Amino acid sequence: MNSIKSILIDDEEDAIQSLQWKLCRYCPHIEIIDTISDPLNAVKVIEKTKPDCVFIDIKMPNLTGFDILKALHQKNFCVIITSAFEDYALKAIRFSVFDYLLKPIDKDDLLRVYKKLCETINITSASVRIKLCVNGVIHFFKKDEIIMLKAEGNYTKIFLSNNRKLFLSRTLKEIIELLPSSCFFRIHNSYCINLSHVQEYRKNQGGVVIMSNGQHASISRNRKSEFLMKMH
Repeated sequence: MNSIKSILIDDEEDAIQSLQWKLCRYCPHIEIIDTISDPLNAVKVIEKTKPDCVFIDIKMPNLTGFDILKALHQKNFCVIITSAFEDYALKAIRFSVFDYLLKPIDKDDLLRVYKKLCETINITSASVRIKLCVNGVIHFFKKDEIIMLKAEGNYTKIFLSNNRKLFLSRTLKEIIELLPSSCFFRIHNSYCINLSHVQEYRKNQGGVVIMSNGQHASISRNRKSEFLMKMH
């Protein structure tokens, strides 16, 4: 599976746009296949598109989120409730929802649910393209295209295959949250490397790795042991 096909349901357009932005920025494996602001259309769209995941508000005019879930013939997808009210949590358990996000949706809560979702749907880094937003343009990369990342203040320089480079106006910490931890490792406050691109490790230089593009990256003393374990 290459992505988590998702639908967003909310009668408030602002809420949909806010969630879309956060999913684009922090959840690279989620593909938004549709957004629905009229709950009366929800059942038809869900049954036609067969999503992996549905983010659904509860308190909506005409039909509540629970009404929509009741009306579906099959619910073979993960349901994530997005609501400004905690009152529905108990009822949500009865509907076997996957998780519950309180509005305004906190970044850390979203990342927690996203990680759980990836594990449940068995998203693997080998089959998924990494999605990075740069100046309003979304770039998609295979994991092997990214060789290493270097922090430069509040910016990050990304070294890509074929001697390409990309500058992002985001911190290294923010970008690392979007990368699969199985193949990317932060070896220093200033460097995160793709382990599959490591060519040499030089301990006689205080701990330096040479990458496949010839770039050197220092290893922090407290991260050497973990790095060497990952390379075995």
